[in-house]
Amino acid sequence: MLRFYFEVARTAFRRQLIYRWANLAGLLTNAFFGIVSSSVIVALFQARHTAGGYDLHESLRYLWLAQSLVMVVLPFNWSDLMLTIRTGEVISDLSKPCDFCWYWFSREVGRDVYYLLYRAIPTYAIGMLLFGIELPSGWGQWGSFIAALILGAVLGIAFRFLSNITAFWLLEARPINGLVQNLALFFTGLFIPLPFFPTWLRVFSEWLPSNGLMNVPVQVFVGKASGTVLLFEIARQSLWLVALVMVARLLTQAATRRVVSQGG
Repeated sequence: MLRFYFEVARTAFRRQLIYRWANLAGLLTNAFFGIVSSSVIVALFQARHTAGGYDLHESLRYLWLAQSLVMVVLPFNWSDLMLTIRTGEVISDLSKPCDFCWYWFSREVGRDVYYLLYRAIPTYAIGMLLFGIELPSGWGQWGSFIAALILGAVLGIAFRFLSNITAFWLLEARPINGLVQNLALFFTGLFIPLPFFPTWLRVFSEWLPSNGLMNVPVQVFVGKASGTVLLFEIARQSLWLVALVMVARLLTQAATRRVVSQGG
């Protein structure tokens, strides 16, 4: 069965390879917003030396890595699962001899790997060329970052799975899905780095599941989370992941019963 999920992920990865021009357009978009946001950050630090405990160089690294990871952890208005529910195609997915949740998780893992290789790495490389930002220097920091990124990516899959599965109960779930996902993007630190938030809002944001999607991996990458702080953040990511996966499975069971009762 593990081989089946691996093949699902591999097929999803290969499917994304078809859209080379779309990925190039997305890469240029990420680079454009990275440049615009960097200009704002540079202007901010002309008036002050630090903000939220970050200097200019650290802030630019935070900004460009967040811009790089957005398509990996929480792509804008992702609605692939919702569309299969609206069209009825979900029936064929539910009929497959596999677990429905893990089938979709496997699909998204393959897509995440694609965007990591073809969007995240090139986007950050552009930031390195234009603004002289750097990579982590120690292997320990790289290991911590990879662990936090894997947890963040899988947490992102669980989050958007949950936001999409509401289509089983709502006649028009797209506006709610878009609102939820864009709010989550705000609280990941994509638009404004979380360390720049007012203290009360930053503390609130750090306890949301969206904190683990992007802010935690980025802070590890920049070198702002290590030791006991790192262990605490990894534990918080893991707890949110377990909670969201459990809720996703419960809602999937409820949705399956709903499909059976309506469709016979």
